[in-house]
Amino acid sequence: MAEQFNGNIEELRQRKKSVGTVELQGPNGNTRIVNLEDLTDADADLAAKFGYKPVFKREFGYLSTFSFAVSISGLFSTIATTFSYPLYAGGSASAVWCWLISGAGCMCIACSVAELVSAYPTCGGLYYTVSRLAPNEWIPSISWVTGWLNLLGQIAGIASSEYGASSLLLAAVSMGSDFTYTPSTGTVIGVMAALTVLTGFVNSLSTYWMEKMTKTYVLFHIAILVSCSIALLAKCDYRHNATYVFTDVDSTSGWTPVGFSFLFGFLSVSWTMTDYDATAHITEEISEPEVKAPWAISMAMLFTYLGGFLFNIVLCFVMGDPAEILDSPMEQPVAQIFYNVLGKGGGIFFTVCAFIIIKFVAFTAMVSGHDPNPSMTWLIASSNLLPGQSLPSPVIA
Repeated sequence: MAEQFNGNIEELRQRKKSVGTVELQGPNGNTRIVNLEDLTDADADLAAKFGYKPVFKREFGYLSTFSFAVSISGLFSTIATTFSYPLYAGGSASAVWCWLISGAGCMCIACSVAELVSAYPTCGGLYYTVSRLAPNEWIPSISWVTGWLNLLGQIAGIASSEYGASSLLLAAVSMGSDFTYTPSTGTVIGVMAALTVLTGFVNSLSTYWMEKMTKTYVLFHIAILVSCSIALLAKCDYRHNATYVFTDVDSTSGWTPVGFSFLFGFLSVSWTMTDYDATAHITEEISEPEVKAPWAISMAMLFTYLGGFLFNIVLCFVMGDPAEILDSPMEQPVAQIFYNVLGKGGGIFFTVCAFIIIKFVAFTAMVSGHDPNPSMTWLIASSNLLPGQSLPSPVIA
């Protein structure tokens, strides 16, 4: 017999072990009859707390969830594509200290988001959370702003990741041609468009296959980060001293005073340590999401913070003359460092690895059904906030 359920979670968990149904009310006021025996414990929590039945399969465990959270930052490749900003802003000291300072602030935000995700493990992330925490009279306006900012931010994030991927791929091609080929802006944009289509194809894969791909990513990423750092330190013949790395301030950005210019070094870490709530958007595909999702967010950001700080130090020790790498014909200073220190073969290898890693960033920013962009699109569409919302709102599990 169907009945309206507004009781506690434990009661629903007990009841789901028997035959029967529960009537749930969706965001549009529509009702749905759900078989109690079909609900997992995590789904029962959502049904009892928030009044709806999730539609995604729970395939993600500890390793794959942690790997997903790491992949959204793409540490190795995002530093490779943004290292020029602190160098222009204030030289080696800006790259090192801006990461340490800004990263500490990013960690505070990440831990706060992790706690919110633990309390509200739904695919809507902050869009849904504000509807539970904001004063009633402010819920519509704050939810509207939060939802659109989140959605547009995810779209911009995908575009920037694809642009970075295109730049790295063409930098490897330029190396392979001994710099007889230099990519034009039009070529970069064209390759970016093709890579976006590839990401869309991966977007069509099921949760099962994406969980398998994501699980292997973090192992590959850590292996490349560690091996590259060791190779750079071992092969470099002209390392800077510690005084230069930690204290040299050399602004060529044109901004004055130099102290103000120095702060533009925050751009690199801010672009890398971002999208903390991305893991929130796959919580309905994680078993025990109230535990695993916040753990993955906090641990992944801690890895990114510490790993990024150390990798920046390594790059500053081995980069040589900053003016030379900033004037690289590839327009990729870190790829130029790889080439200068490791030679043509090593430079191409690690630049291609950076390309692969940043493609995983794009994959995890647009994977169908279990990550920020589609999940946000689906949720906002189901709330009647998108033009033509009937198209993206149905989900085939």
